[in-house]
Amino acid sequence: MQRTQRRFTLLLAAALSAVLTMLAVAPAGAAGKPSRSNGTGNRVIFVHGHAPFGKHDCTKTFSAARKHFTNKKWKGNLLTFGYYTKNTKCSYNAGGSRETPIKDVAKKFANYVSKHYTAKGVKVDVVAHSMGGLVVRAALHYTHQGAAGFPKKLYIEDVVTLGTPHAGITKSRAVLCGKARQCTDMKPGSSFLKALGSKMPSTTRNGNMSTDWTTVSSFDDGTVTESSGIAGTADHEVQYKAGINHGELITTTSGSHNGRIKYSTTWTAFHQRVSPVEQARLAVFWHATT
Repeated sequence: MQRTQRRFTLLLAAALSAVLTMLAVAPAGAAGKPSRSNGTGNRVIFVHGHAPFGKHDCTKTFSAARKHFTNKKWKGNLLTFGYYTKNTKCSYNAGGSRETPIKDVAKKFANYVSKHYTAKGVKVDVVAHSMGGLVVRAALHYTHQGAAGFPKKLYIEDVVTLGTPHAGITKSRAVLCGKARQCTDMKPGSSFLKALGSKMPSTTRNGNMSTDWTTVSSFDDGTVTESSGIAGTADHEVQYKAGINHGELITTTSGSHNGRIKYSTTWTAFHQRVSPVEQARLAVFWHATT
């Protein structure tokens, strides 16, 4: 009888030990979905645009924007994501060239966010310039579709795109860009753009976090028309009337600028607004852009 009780006690102890071990090594993916909130604690990932020579210095590209966020007391890490093999000084560089389809870049970005943040129950914000906005848009679009090679879910709370060719680049820029795959993907009417639909991707299905989108364009962009920069319905759309070109959308951090914002379906009159980079900061701080 004592021997039987002893054996039972040992088996119970072994079972309890196994359960505790399983709990201790529970996969990171088991972390719960974070809630939406306002604040400066999120990591912000800056995503660069197309490079004519297939390379960026990520630190230099986003120097002004990251400094602005820091000066405004942003607490979360300010990271950079790159996708050219020749890139330098990126927080994470996925590699690739101008011949890498934007959908493939999006897959790399989605899996990067999934592995390093979503799987650990961590949400992020994204500020993307030019083609970088298409990378993020495609990442969320195909993740929500359950496309092959994309993660099951993403925790991206806010996205801001600055000068992104949501409806394609201008004809003159398309000629200068050439025949590289990323250039053809950005041409108006391309199969890549058509596949993205008419609305910015956001869903809570399949465990995904709802994503709040802000798209920003400028009448003086030169690379992306003022209408293309806000094409595809977003939660918030902002336009600057004049004086800010394509590159300056990610470097203009101060001053008052003639612009307008669309709430729901109604545009405000043009009035003096904050700079594009400050607009981006406000957009990732608040649930609703001001």
